[in-house]
Amino acid sequence: MATETTEMLTRIIGGQDELKAGQTEIASALAAHSEILRLLAEQLSIVIEKLTPAPGDGPTMQELLAELVARVGDNGALLRRIDRRTDSMATSLPDDVVRAVRGAFGANGNGTAAGHGANGSVAP
Repeated sequence: MATETTEMLTRIIGGQDELKAGQTEIASALAAHSEILRLLAEQLSIVIEKLTPAPGDGPTMQELLAELVARVGDNGALLRRIDRRTDSMATSLPDDVVRAVRGAFGANGNGTAAGHGANGSVAP
């Protein structure tokens, strides 16, 4: 029984050593990632600084974003208007056009091949 306990303690200590080694690897990876993120943040701040005009030297980022949002909103309104017009066109087609479309060659099994004229009437 003492041998089993000793073996169990030895395995536990070995597992703890593996955990410590793994923690060391994780800590070094986190340190490397932190350094990379710091460098990226520095580079990003340089890019933002270069893109931001001096006061009075052009539009600010807020003005540019506001313009973009306004244009997207205008496009949305235009698309809704186009959708409404398309829907109204579909519902207000003259009956003659609908008959002509239905009677076109091969449409819905009708047409000149079925003994009908282009307007859906019976061919003479």
